[in-house]
Amino acid sequence: MIENNICLLTDSYKVTHHYFYPKGTEKIYSYLESRVGAEFNKTIFYGLQYILKKHLEGPVVSQEKIDEADRLIGLHIGEGIFNRQGWQHILDEHEGYLPIEIKAVKEGTPVDVSNVLMTVENTDKESFWLVNYLESLLLQVWYPSTVATLSAEVRKLANFYLEVTGSSKDNLDFMLHDFGYRGATSTESSMLAGSAHLLSFSGTDTIPALTVPENYYNDNDIYGFSVQATEHSVMTSLGPDGEMDQILNVIDNARNGILSMVIDSYNYRNFLTQAGSSKSKLNRAINEFLAIEGNKVVFRPDSGEPVSTTIDCLNILEEGFGSRLTDNGYRVFDSNIGLLWGDGLDYQKIRDILFAMKSNGWAAENIIFGMGGGIHSGVNRDTQRNAFKCSAQLRDGKWHDIFKNPLDSSKKSKTGRFKLIRENSSFKTVPIDSDGEDYIQTVFKNGELLVEEKFGDIKSRALMYSNFL
Repeated sequence: MIENNICLLTDSYKVTHHYFYPKGTEKIYSYLESRVGAEFNKTIFYGLQYILKKHLEGPVVSQEKIDEADRLIGLHIGEGIFNRQGWQHILDEHEGYLPIEIKAVKEGTPVDVSNVLMTVENTDKESFWLVNYLESLLLQVWYPSTVATLSAEVRKLANFYLEVTGSSKDNLDFMLHDFGYRGATSTESSMLAGSAHLLSFSGTDTIPALTVPENYYNDNDIYGFSVQATEHSVMTSLGPDGEMDQILNVIDNARNGILSMVIDSYNYRNFLTQAGSSKSKLNRAINEFLAIEGNKVVFRPDSGEPVSTTIDCLNILEEGFGSRLTDNGYRVFDSNIGLLWGDGLDYQKIRDILFAMKSNGWAAENIIFGMGGGIHSGVNRDTQRNAFKCSAQLRDGKWHDIFKNPLDSSKKSKTGRFKLIRENSSFKTVPIDSDGEDYIQTVFKNGELLVEEKFGDIKSRALMYSNFL
């Protein structure tokens, strides 16, 4: 069976719709938006170019694909259901190139919710049915867009607390680290989520994400970086009685740079107390490592209640390594050490930790965060309430506005055809014949990708938003 058969990349019920539309239908016009009620008030649009290049660009329809889809749908739903004639028309008349036009806002752009992000319409009246047939595939842009939005909002949060506590922002790019590969639903999803995270941060352990800029966004630069770090399989190698010997072994064999050590294999308090005690071998080993310019030790508690454990760790480390005050009066470690919290985090928990640190007199620069499942699997389509709806249909040469208006008014859809303009500092969706520059532009038409963005340019747009206080 062909793995990437465009004729089958849809929901089952959509296969039946080609004979349900009103007689005389010539065009379908549909759009994507983040509806009112989204978790964050702006959505950073990202990932469409990946979908277009992977699934829609070029002659994607073949006779083999049509025959295979006809056979499968015949068994799956019933004989004569599959739109063989419609797909054959695309193959014969368009040489397998999809007769659709997609307009979209530039990727990396933060757009206020309840605004159009993308529109889709057919360019051949015989293929009107194709627009919403592609919804299932195109709407998957919700995932990288939502992850990009989440990471951007965490960066804004981190930036705010660095500012109010008088912290250095030298490490802002690394304040949220992606640990999500193992918690992703697939390698492909880890690539998408991981690359979306890299629009706002530079720290990642998701190596597959590093391939996305080059393979899909015309950019050979490396946008993600990591450090040497331990895990419990390393730290518990010699058992409880040999923990200290193994820690010394780790430090003795570490390369210069940043060393991150998990500290909760048995008792994180004992670990940190020994690390800060001038009488311990561990303290001497750490200080010898830190004596080399550019070296840093990061301690990672990996269990417990996030807020109270964080404050506890900071206080214990201060007793051993000392602290100084920022200009705003918040404590920063004297030594080049820090704390990494990477267990069970989401946006709200990061906010709670940073607030607690400020309340307890700690500068935000003492900590970095790691998120795994929170980035890769802690979001869904309803996080930003993404929806793809038909808003206009051309029948017998006349456009008809289409909309839904259920009792749940938050799901009311837009009507007509649109352009996206800027009004003061915000975006606004207006009728297509309105005045003003349109911020959704044609990126794909008749099987050809018309706009190819570089990952670095997309990242720059996202950072303009997340760096703004």
